[in-house]
Amino acid sequence: MSEPDVATANLAVGATSTIEPEEISEAAPAEPAVASQYWIRVHGYPSEADREIVAYNDFYDPRIGTLPGDPNENLVVGDVLIYYADGSGSIYAVATVVGPPDPPIRDDRGRLKWNVPIKREAIIRAVNKAPHAVGLEPPSGWSFLRVVRDFTYIRVPDTDGTYYVEQVKSRASSRE
Repeated sequence: MSEPDVATANLAVGATSTIEPEEISEAAPAEPAVASQYWIRVHGYPSEADREIVAYNDFYDPRIGTLPGDPNENLVVGDVLIYYADGSGSIYAVATVVGPPDPPIRDDRGRLKWNVPIKREAIIRAVNKAPHAVGLEPPSGWSFLRVVRDFTYIRVPDTDGTYYVEQVKSRASSRE
């Protein structure tokens, strides 16, 4: 419409007419993306990091404390898992959550467990090449080692998460 047409337009008609889907602008704002979170995933010893099983009440955040046990309340698509083997004391793999947790199932003892779809991004298969956690110096200065015996998933600050990911990826083999 030209400017004179706008001045004489019947706005009541425009306000009550429906908008067809093909009329919606391509530039319509999308839903805001959720920022990725970084989690230290504690194991006893290195594993293949090709599947992720979550048990109830395994989540911790150093700023908040114990988090709700349901992984649907904690893990979202895009979150990064940094695998830590307590037996060797090293971080050894990185994976990304690629889908929401499957519905829970009961294990042999009646406890709930969830399968979380992941994609492994990097792995260090040789234990002697994996960075030992004691020697790491995360930017925040907070060491996740304080709580590894009590929790399986430990949320770490973004700056620490990117630091740990770089430590693994810089040592991981390009061969699978």
